[in-house]
Amino acid sequence: MLKQSFKYKQQKGFTLVGWLVVIAIFLYFAYLAMIITPYLISNNTMNNILESLKQEPAITQKSKREIWRLIENRMLVNQVRDISKDSFDIEKGNNTVTVYLEYDDKIHFMGNTYILIERNKSVELVRN
Repeated sequence: MLKQSFKYKQQKGFTLVGWLVVIAIFLYFAYLAMIITPYLISNNTMNNILESLKQEPAITQKSKREIWRLIENRMLVNQVRDISKDSFDIEKGNNTVTVYLEYDDKIHFMGNTYILIERNKSVELVRN
């Protein structure tokens, strides 16, 4: 009778538990990205809106109300609805206008956990 010798091979690759851990980590970060991405896009849009005010002719000669209307119209076009007038502060100087934007986004993550994103942006508009 032939004697069979069994050689144990070393295990290579991931086990099922290893794959489950990798998938769980991937899903966690995918969920986090899905929640935060709209807020980051909104932040980028607001930065572009404020920067576009620099191209506006005679911006330093306009009143605070007119400047707010320009911002409000740009927000409507870009479908930014979650930022109120209270988040803006417009200060007029001699030949400059400074627009400040400051607000917080409180994002519900899961359970009683929230993500807080603080946004501070200012743009100085000079007479052109």
